[in-house]
Amino acid sequence: MHSAMNETSRQGKPPTWAVVATVREPAELVLAFVAHHLELGAAKVLIYLDDPDDPLRPILRAKSGVNVVACNEDYWNKVNKGRGRPPNQNARQAINATTAYKKVKADYLLHLDADEFLHMARPFAEEVARLEADDIWLRVPAVERCWLAGDRSEHIFSGVFRHPIKQAPLVAKRIYGEEVAPYLANGLAGSSHGKPLVRTGHKVQLQVHAAKLPGKNSGWAPHKKATGLHVLHFDGLTPLHWAAKTLRYAEQGDEVIDHLLHEERALQVRHVRDNIGSMPELLRFFRKITGLTPEQARALTEHGRLSAMKIDPEAAMRRAFPEIEADFSFRAFDLKLGAENAKRLMKKIAASQAA
Repeated sequence: MHSAMNETSRQGKPPTWAVVATVREPAELVLAFVAHHLELGAAKVLIYLDDPDDPLRPILRAKSGVNVVACNEDYWNKVNKGRGRPPNQNARQAINATTAYKKVKADYLLHLDADEFLHMARPFAEEVARLEADDIWLRVPAVERCWLAGDRSEHIFSGVFRHPIKQAPLVAKRIYGEEVAPYLANGLAGSSHGKPLVRTGHKVQLQVHAAKLPGKNSGWAPHKKATGLHVLHFDGLTPLHWAAKTLRYAEQGDEVIDHLLHEERALQVRHVRDNIGSMPELLRFFRKITGLTPEQARALTEHGRLSAMKIDPEAAMRRAFPEIEADFSFRAFDLKLGAENAKRLMKKIAASQAA
């Protein structure tokens, strides 16, 4: 089989790419995600609504370049061999991404979450040209949004980005200290694996962080690592957003926590569940693992691990959806976290007041 890149280069056309995401987030975030990637050059943005009654559906359906699927009971029975909706969110994401991969009309498909935004420092065609004939996907490294000391900005896309420190765990421990380092995977509070940008036309399964060869025990498909593309991960758009996600994980049993999360994230969740009894304490813990002291920022800069990559999803959203009123402040975003998350947060606030 010829690679998609060779096919397009023979026809003299630049390679095309699309983005897929399974979402259940406030409208502003999803619309900003869609608008950012369309403006960056995505041929298609494929959105799978984890809540089939999501009111965003008609807005997205009306937007050129967007395909939207409501993941209702009929959909899940169709794509999951009659077994219905998987309880595991990673499994739902993988099924949706693989379903999209099989039908998308683009040369490459990038699998992201709604809080992840592609940053392109080099033209797309140059980056994928590095793939060799046998390579099926490009691993796009993740960088994580964090805050410098004294940064009081309350915009959901504010902050700077730290890179993983994979090759030198002692360096990460020295920078972050014995108290914080155990909660960080290669120096990140979230995942440090990156995301898959996959050539279409192959028999592979898309997962959250990789493209996998078919077969129960098969490994990752052959790939390269991107150097001019990064995924900017806003892991917790606001402190309360992060708190709500963490409390949701904390409601699960240990087996589910270990299955869904990497070791360091699981440790964060257990710490919140077992040792933190109040909301102020929870938010201090969040700031401890995502905020940078001046010394940490200086050390990361010296190691080339801190970047001020600039994107403006809010402006892209306002251009793409001018009829939609949007507020990207912490306060406005927190008000839209939904009844389920509000209940979790209020339970923790009540515990604070009772203490």
